Amino acid sequence: MKLEQIIKKYDFSAEVFDVLIRGKSIIDTQKGLSYFPMKKVGDVDRFMESYGLDLSDPIAKAEILGNYREALAFVKRYFLQPDSSDGLKLEIPKKITELTDIRDLFLMTSLSLPGQQNDSSGMNLRNWACSLLRVVHTIVHIDKDVRAPYISEIQKQIFDRFYKFIHRDELGQLYLGTREDDPSRVDLFAFETKPKKPRDSILLKLLHKPENVAEELFDRVGLRFITQSPLDALRVVKFLKDEMVIMPANIKPSRSRNTLVDLEALENEIETLKSEQLSSDDHWRSRLNLIIEQSNKIAGENPHTSEHYRSLQFTCRQLIQFSNPLYSDLREIKQLSKSGDLSEAATKIADRMDLKFLQKEVRFFYPYEIQIVDHENHAQNEKGRSAHSEYKKAQVLTAMKRVMRNLLEN
Repeated sequence: MKLEQIIKKYDFSAEVFDVLIRGKSIIDTQKGLSYFPMKKVGDVDRFMESYGLDLSDPIAKAEILGNYREALAFVKRYFLQPDSSDGLKLEIPKKITELTDIRDLFLMTSLSLPGQQNDSSGMNLRNWACSLLRVVHTIVHIDKDVRAPYISEIQKQIFDRFYKFIHRDELGQLYLGTREDDPSRVDLFAFETKPKKPRDSILLKLLHKPENVAEELFDRVGLRFITQSPLDALRVVKFLKDEMVIMPANIKPSRSRNTLVDLEALENEIETLKSEQLSSDDHWRSRLNLIIEQSNKIAGENPHTSEHYRSLQFTCRQLIQFSNPLYSDLREIKQLSKSGDLSEAATKIADRMDLKFLQKEVRFFYPYEIQIVDHENHAQNEKGRSAHSEYKKAQVLTAMKRVMRNLLEN
């Protein structure tokens, strides 16, 4: 065997190993989607077919070109000056902005666009192509999330589980409970549901996450309880569990966060109170509130969240289910064909329909996030270093560094 054949046989790609077996995101690799060398149009078509898109299909080709134009507008809006005050002072090459075939973008990543190697700006084109393909890839995953069209029904089914326990008493006090005199009632400062997440926010969040796929976005649907005290925040958790509003079996463990209460100190104090056998609710509440105030609070793990941010957060999953309206419509059409009420052509089509390939009910688990915080910490979370604007700014900068890394290094 010749040396070059041996080298080819064992010349493993470190970047491919990084993605496939070291757990690195494709977004964080130097080549991104261009780790396969694409020297000609046929190479691009083969790559895209394996990716899942057939560029010989005019509709698929138009869709991916639309994704590219959205990526271009997104990069201008968030990563470049003057649209973004913290953006880079870079100008997008004309060959990039005037591109009409997505294949050219892939050819640029391998310096294979006609004339690119002889052009002094060829490497710059390559770097821009790599950056934009990172965004295009993320947009494709957003668009191909099969659950996205059902978001309104998803929100309704999840929120309805909670709304039936949210009430106001005769004095206008908001509370969580089954009735005004419910012994498990928890008075609330506020209860909020998250509106539909804007597309740009989804894209930014995915671009700063290592997973970088739409299926891994857990807070498209969310709720927030704002309580009178940290102790009441814990009582909200207990109420939701006791009333089976949430199911512990459907919690995603890796998404649970507590930066509000030292649970170990609280649990020890509860055991002490049990041993004292005192039946005064005021005494228990006073002692537990005191231990919470005295205990050390825990730092969060999200690098974009301020160390001063305090809350309880966890992600649940709910089985969403609803009737497929298409099923009943097609069933009616088949019945009409049997009764002879359709034209001959329509009857032939109806006879070919096999309803066993169509779901009568749509059913799937969907994640949603619950955040619980007392009103004092909520006020602190909303200002200063914990402000949401600071969080978003840090998120944008992280996404920019990941997407534009080739251009930042040159």
